[in-house]
Amino acid sequence: EEGAEVIDIKQTLVNHHLTLAMEMSVGVEPQDQQIFRALLLQAKALGVRIDFEISERGPDAALASKKQASYVLTLLSETSISAEFIGMLARNLEQHSVRVDALSRLSESSLRSVEVNVSAEHGFRAEDERKFRTALYSFGKEHSVDVAVQKESILRRSKRLVVMDMDSTLIQQEVIDELARYAGVYEKVQEITHRAMGGSMDFNESLRQRVSMLKGSPASTFKQVIDNLVYTEGVKDLCRALKRMGYKLAVISGGFTAITDHVKQELKLDFAYANTLEVGEDGKFTGATRGPIVNAQRKADLLLTIAQQEQISTDQVIAIGDGAN
Repeated sequence: EEGAEVIDIKQTLVNHHLTLAMEMSVGVEPQDQQIFRALLLQAKALGVRIDFEISERGPDAALASKKQASYVLTLLSETSISAEFIGMLARNLEQHSVRVDALSRLSESSLRSVEVNVSAEHGFRAEDERKFRTALYSFGKEHSVDVAVQKESILRRSKRLVVMDMDSTLIQQEVIDELARYAGVYEKVQEITHRAMGGSMDFNESLRQRVSMLKGSPASTFKQVIDNLVYTEGVKDLCRALKRMGYKLAVISGGFTAITDHVKQELKLDFAYANTLEVGEDGKFTGATRGPIVNAQRKADLLLTIAQQEQISTDQVIAIGDGAN
């Protein structure tokens, strides 16, 4: 009514204190300037405090800001994320000409999960964006914080498919290590598992070596492993909530179908894929697998297959896992 144009608006609520920030374009004529007096009077009537910051930006600058590329970083940590880490992250982003626009806590009672809205002045080319994502992932890994990067878009809040790893993700164990425990070769197999998950050993070769050590062990040990599965805290509640919200859920694992089929049934998942551990006529492991090995590339292919089958864009898929595979 006073002749000002609202360009941008943001609202935050911290500890019952509401802050409303508004960017406006105001003319230079005396009648245009009346907006400031009107706002002060309105603020006094409402009993709120109002501050003004006059910017020299013109309409061209405001238009340019709308052309910036916006991203959302999701930070996840087992412990509360420190202010020191947030500061280091901001400096890291500056090196990529990326500015922090807003931060908000996602976790209920601590800073274990934080959302960071950022913008890149000129956007990224595909290769530069890949490097940006990789750099932030590596930076977070150094400090034991997961950093997920998403483009800000309408699809960011309309996910439809969640694909999860099983070992050390849905469950707390590495299944092949547990099978090795019953076969009496736990330490040998565990050492190879650590190398494979750390990326210092080819996964296919590591699987072949570990499976060969299970040769002669009874397939009945699968039941013992199933009876002693330890599900990750909160995972059952998470899956129930996601199913109620209409999500499709999948487990794609470098483990074995005997376990993923059980986990799929327990958690009411829609899809389950894993390696098949071969069992001989004598009811014992042959020391080999059947079919294609579910490695990192196979997991990516299966994710795309499920998405296409369900007619879901990859922008609407969440992938959760650990390790190099």
